[in-house]
Amino acid sequence: MLHHLLRLSDLDALLTHPAMGRSWEGLVIEEILRALNGRGVSYDAYYYRTGGGAEVDLVLEGEFGLVPIEIRYQQAVPFQQLRALRDFVAERGCRLGIVINNDERARQYDEKLIGVPFTCL
Repeated sequence: MLHHLLRLSDLDALLTHPAMGRSWEGLVIEEILRALNGRGVSYDAYYYRTGGGAEVDLVLEGEFGLVPIEIRYQQAVPFQQLRALRDFVAERGCRLGIVINNDERARQYDEKLIGVPFTCL
């Protein structure tokens, strides 16, 4: 629906549009929540942003604990771009933070940050 309203008629138009990142984030969040609901998992979902502008795209809280998730369309996410996620994990004592992107394989950014390709969802 969003792509129709933005008059994006094909993939090339979408990939060059400023709303591409937000559209991708919405798709990934929808898939994650759909999977949790399908498994009957009880959770609360949040978006997190500090007054200074640091953001975490999705924060899940449930019996499994607090899990922050950063969503990036690109294949390789530079470690420097994960500062808000690292800070969130450290400040709240999370077991781990997750980066979901278009990488070809899962990876470990550091001891508490893991990367999961969207194709693995």
